[in-house]
Amino acid sequence: MDKCPRCGAEMKIEQDAYVMADVIVLHEVEKCPECGEIMLTEGQMESFVKKLKRLNLWKEEYGIVKIRKNLPEYEKLMDNK
Repeated sequence: MDKCPRCGAEMKIEQDAYVMADVIVLHEVEKCPECGEIMLTEGQMESFVKKLKRLNLWKEEYGIVKIRKNLPEYEKLMDNK
C-alpha cells in the first residue's frame, strides 16, 4: 500500500463519491486515515473513467477528472497553471 504524500501515513482502500448534477458515482480510492488525502491508482482511475463513460458523464477534454475541488492543494495547482 502507498504512503500518503502529505503526512506519510499508510493509505487505505475506501469508497468515494463523485457527484455531478443529480448523479452520484461511487468508486474505489486510496484514502489517508490521518489527513484525508485521496489518490487514485492507475487501475482505480481507469475503472472510474469507464464508469463515467458508461454513464455518459465523461468528456474527452477533461483529461484528468478533478475530484475534491475544495481542497487547498487543488486550488494551489490551479493557481500555478
